Amino acid sequence: MPESHAFYGSATVGSKGQIVIPADARNAMQIKAGDKVVVVRGPREGSIIIFRVDAFEGLMARATAAESGTQG
Repeated sequence: MPESHAFYGSATVGSKGQIVIPADARNAMQIKAGDKVVVVRGPREGSIIIFRVDAFEGLMARATAAESGTQG
């Protein structure tokens, strides 16, 4: 099971608003070139959370099931 929190380094925002996710983070989260990610504002000011699309969809399905009282 992955650690709940890990520090992978920093990234610089380029002139087009792009960032490079550090290699250690990509490897740990199994993000490959061409994968789609979802970017969400984090719970603290100035923070963001990056999900692989499949992980985000799974999270949303579980949240929807929990809200409706069903299992997903």
